[in-house]
Amino acid sequence: MKKPAYLCDFVRIYFEDYLVCRRNLSRCTINSYRDALKLFLQSLSSQINKPIMHLTVQDVREVRVVNFLEHLESERKNTVQTRNHRLSALRRFFGFIALQEPLLSDYCRRVTDLPAKRGAILPEVHYLQKQEIQALLDSVDTRTFPGRRDFAMLLFLYNTGARVQEASDLRQSWLSLEKPAKVHILGKGNKRRTCPLWDSTVQVLQRLIAETPAATGADASVFINRMRQPISRFGIANILDKYRIKASLKITSLKNVTVTPHTIRHTTAMHLLNSGVDINVIRGWLGHANLSTTHRYAEIDLKTKQKALNVCKPNLHQSARATWQTKPDIIEWLESL
Repeated sequence: MKKPAYLCDFVRIYFEDYLVCRRNLSRCTINSYRDALKLFLQSLSSQINKPIMHLTVQDVREVRVVNFLEHLESERKNTVQTRNHRLSALRRFFGFIALQEPLLSDYCRRVTDLPAKRGAILPEVHYLQKQEIQALLDSVDTRTFPGRRDFAMLLFLYNTGARVQEASDLRQSWLSLEKPAKVHILGKGNKRRTCPLWDSTVQVLQRLIAETPAATGADASVFINRMRQPISRFGIANILDKYRIKASLKITSLKNVTVTPHTIRHTTAMHLLNSGVDINVIRGWLGHANLSTTHRYAEIDLKTKQKALNVCKPNLHQSARATWQTKPDIIEWLESL
């Protein structure tokens, strides 16, 4: 293909038409793709000293993509998992270009055929003990409206295990506060799921909605900020950290840990599992598309039980040997394995 194919010509149609209209991806997923492409375009422009608006598909070389991926790890200190996520986003973008212009397939293959880097380690799952989550709730001053909003939000997160964006997007019309109380949550990939609500959660939500200073209607948000706008995911994270600091005055284990909204999500999963809830029920509760994602909690629970078992394991090395053991050297060798 002799005519230069500018990358910027494909960017707008990719995000506005393909991802939104055809794929119907969530806003968070689209933002993730946007960030990956933005970083790559900046890196490519720097490598060949060419303005971003003049970059073409023909400018993309395997070595330049690899340089970008190495930059993510060495300069931005990203993990292997993040590096692979960025590469996956680039693969999708150049796969789209190949569909739009088959003559560019050979150039796009330079990206789509790049393998993911092995060695990606899933982040460790951190969760709170029951006394820690209770300390968070107890640290909220419910005498003010912001306090009652924060208490309702924390209780909702713990009750449902919702993602932070799902809590931010929550609408009043998605709540069904009559028995049996439940909430319809709009999750990743615009998939909906239903979670039951505790009676205590219903009570605080009813009170919050009754005094929320916002316009009523089907699209009215449940959790709003002082500007009467849906509270952002960053606002929720800041609120949670504020109460972690307050709760750490009573529970010292909260002092040197990071508690994020996703920590509450992990806490919900682990507490459900410890209560004997089936792993498939937890998968539907959290909105996991794959059971293997939920199975991580079962593995963590098994390791926790194994540690507890090792603590109370009796020491049998000092016990007397049976009279029928004629070859103690073999027994000692077996014990040393």
